[in-house]
Amino acid sequence: MKRKTTFVPGDFLTRAEKIEQITIPLSTDNKIIVTPNNEGLGFRKNCYNQEQLANKVEKKKFDLTIIQANKICETVWKNKKMEEEAEYSKSLKTVLYVAIFFSILSFVLLIILVYGDGTDSLLWASISLICIAGTLILIVVIKSLFTEPKFIDLEKTIMDQLNIFFDKENNNFYSKNGLLWEVQEKFYWLTLHIK
Repeated sequence: MKRKTTFVPGDFLTRAEKIEQITIPLSTDNKIIVTPNNEGLGFRKNCYNQEQLANKVEKKKFDLTIIQANKICETVWKNKKMEEEAEYSKSLKTVLYVAIFFSILSFVLLIILVYGDGTDSLLWASISLICIAGTLILIVVIKSLFTEPKFIDLEKTIMDQLNIFFDKENNNFYSKNGLLWEVQEKFYWLTLHIK
């Protein structure tokens, strides 16, 4: 039984459009919320609260942490774009060109056989070239059917890398100063908890 797929309009929104539709929490005495940038693939540096953070972390360190998080998002996004634009079947394309060349050469040999004073060897050469071309095309078709490029899952990859980055930052500096970074579920915003 075939299952009917339903489409939800929200599935086709960009990250920036999704961010516009969600409610981002406000900073409180216990936490600083670092809001997303306009594209939704990074964070704003203007969220430093002097009153709450002055004794715990300098603005320069806070901003550097945000810049590094933005760089992670940017790097993963660039890698995804490069992967999407990459040509995966260059070798298959070459094999296909060789098959086309063999097919054309085979037809030329057949024309020489029919209109010239060709021998049986031209016929067998033509048949051999057509068989080779057919085999090459079959290989290309089979390989194309059973291979799929593996694309980067942008959100998952960024989440994983941000979690690794903030775990290091928390362990090396922030937890020693009574602070703890947390990445929101789909990295729409960051939370800096104040202990």
